[in-house]
Amino acid sequence: MYSKINYTVVGLFVVLFTVALLGFGFWLAKYGFEQNYSYYQLFFDEPVDGLTLDSTVKLNGVEVGKVESIEIDPEDVTRTRVVIRLQEGTPVTKGMYGVLKLQGITGLSYVQIEGGYKGAPLLKAPKGEMPTIPTHSSLIYQLSQKAPELLGKLEKVSKSIEALFSEHNMQQITKILDHTAVVTGKAEEVEDRIISLSDELNGTLHRFDRYAGSITEGVNGVTKTLNEKLPPLMEDFDKAGERISQAADAINRKIRNGEYDLRKIVRPIKIDIQELSYRYQELAEDLKRLSNNPSSILFGSGHLQKGPGE
Repeated sequence: MYSKINYTVVGLFVVLFTVALLGFGFWLAKYGFEQNYSYYQLFFDEPVDGLTLDSTVKLNGVEVGKVESIEIDPEDVTRTRVVIRLQEGTPVTKGMYGVLKLQGITGLSYVQIEGGYKGAPLLKAPKGEMPTIPTHSSLIYQLSQKAPELLGKLEKVSKSIEALFSEHNMQQITKILDHTAVVTGKAEEVEDRIISLSDELNGTLHRFDRYAGSITEGVNGVTKTLNEKLPPLMEDFDKAGERISQAADAINRKIRNGEYDLRKIVRPIKIDIQELSYRYQELAEDLKRLSNNPSSILFGSGHLQKGPGE
């Protein structure tokens, strides 16, 4: 009797414990691990190769969610609609955009959310609609779109280079280089001549500098000579003119008075004329010496050496 009661109690206890454990597990599975998410949609105008369900979603490089679904946009078959779920509280603001990026070298892709600015308001949608994050083309897609144009430009550049280095142009370049070498040689000759002329000019300036003192002394000597001889000569001319004028007056008076002894009348004039002639001869000799040896003005009145047989 006691044995049966014990088995019944134990069996009942096991059954209740099992039911309670299952209920706890169900509750834990439904509520204990349940996490709230925010859902957003993105529309891509490019192929989403490598993007799969549960692909990573990153915000500025930080993983914040997963890809929930991928489908063709029923309203525009050229676009792909991607729904993502983000951890609740993820700050998606206006100005942010989504872009596809490659994940290493695996060929898989993920969604990168970037952009925005400090203080921007959170991205929201009208009630009953899912917020839409704008998208930008990926770098790979941009390159693939530009590839034909780039290849065309490369082809043009290749043809231009080929035309530039054609046989005709190479011959012309060779001629130019030859002419350049000739011009360079001529330039060196001109440079040597300029250097030679510069040396000669320096020598001339040096000699001129040495003779500058002699030139100054010669000019000062000529000036001194003229200052010494011209005033007395001019004074003698003035005196002689006065005497001649006086003699002329005297002749006129004597002629009027009837005195005709010309020897007495002309004798004073003769003396003045002789003195004036002597002064004139001195000046003429000086001018003659200056005419025969002009360098005496600059270098003095040195005696010229006589030649053989002189």
